[in-house]
Amino acid sequence: YFFTFYFLFFTFYFYFYFYFYFTFTLLYFTLLTYVLLLLRTYVRTYVRTYVRTYVRTYVRTYVRTYVRTYVRTYVRTYVRTYVRTYVRYVTLRYVTLRYVTYLLTYLRYVVRTLRYVTLRYVRTYVRTYVRTYVRTYVRTYVRTYVRTYVRTYVRTYVRTYVRTYVRTYVRTYVRTYVRTYVRT
Repeated sequence: YFFTFYFLFFTFYFYFYFYFYFTFTLLYFTLLTYVLLLLRTYVRTYVRTYVRTYVRTYVRTYVRTYVRTYVRTYVRTYVRTYVRTYVRYVTLRYVTLRYVTYLLTYLRYVVRTLRYVTLRYVRTYVRTYVRTYVRTYVRTYVRTYVRTYVRTYVRTYVRTYVRTYVRTYVRTYVRTYVRTYVRT
């Protein structure tokens, strides 16, 4: 009995399945579209830095010398004129024992004129002024150049592949099942 039920069930099942599936013309389209997006990005950064230091030093020495000689001479001439007039009167009384009286008058007149010319003072002052100015100028220029180049390369490749496949399937299945069961 189980075998009969199993047999009948699968018989009808396959019958209706193949009937609806294969009896009609099966027409369907297969539309396949492949979209492939290839995105590729190259990023390249190029950094180059130039550092240049420029040092320039100016050394300037300024020497200035002042030499000043100061000569001062004092010459003093001392002139002395000495004039002397000498007048002398001498009166002499001379008394002797013999009762004789002598009167002697002595007159002396001296005139002297003296002139003294002396060069007494000769003074010489020598003064020398020496002044030296030394000036040194030091100038230093320090310049630093910093140059930075930043280059960024961005390359983007976008490739799109579109493939479309259109397939048409036409299938027609016609099957006929004839089964005859005879039971006794």
